[in-house]
Amino acid sequence: MELSTRPALAVRGLTRTYGEGAAAVHALAGVDLAFAPGSFTALMGPSGSGKTTFLSCAAGLERPDAGSVEVEGVDVTAWTEARRTRLRRDRIGFVFQSFHLMPYLTAAQNVALPVRLAGRRPARGRVGSLLDRMGLGERAEHLPAQLSGGQQQRVAIARALVTDPAVVLADEPTGALDSASAAGVLALMRSCVEDLGQTVVMVTHDPVAAAYADRAVFLVDGRVAGHLDSPTAAAVAGRLANLDDLLAGTRSARAGARS
Repeated sequence: MELSTRPALAVRGLTRTYGEGAAAVHALAGVDLAFAPGSFTALMGPSGSGKTTFLSCAAGLERPDAGSVEVEGVDVTAWTEARRTRLRRDRIGFVFQSFHLMPYLTAAQNVALPVRLAGRRPARGRVGSLLDRMGLGERAEHLPAQLSGGQQQRVAIARALVTDPAVVLADEPTGALDSASAAGVLALMRSCVEDLGQTVVMVTHDPVAAAYADRAVFLVDGRVAGHLDSPTAAAVAGRLANLDDLLAGTRSARAGARS
């Protein structure tokens, strides 16, 4: 599959601060990142490092204080809320830790929901082919309560892919799953990258999950603190331990300076 050289998602100088003065929290402090089409990136870092804020700004749920967000080369930073809503519906797929499936809709209806909300019908066979890819072809008419946690997350992945988005943003997608179900979900996400050319940006705390990605990017205090290409679980765990030590030392020094 031939992929464009233009980033599917890029942020430049991304800055987001909450509060003012001494109480201000710099959730993002000038982040520059680009995600190529057909790539799988794990976004990692200690709690409070800015990962969730990054996803919110990248998805247009929050506007940054400075910097830009580009989706397929188009700067969407200053778009109106209505345009950003359409962007999230049509060009950005979401996979959440808690699945966020509609309990009264079948698996097939949940997958088709983003297209239906846009007032369209899914392309013929699109929903069924996605459920087949997820290994759920025989579960299309089941409600979420009739599915295991791993199966529900597979439905959520199919829903994220139904509009053929520019990028899929996944927020701790295996956090609510047991290890076997998590491995199956991660393998499916990996296959979507390799077979469909999908772009995935995944926030995770799990070094094993990060090992499925092409690249792990580390944030500390709202800044990019390095990356690993072709990450292994052991390499990621070691880098995270070093980041935790660095962060503890930095915050201790700041506390001393204020006292």
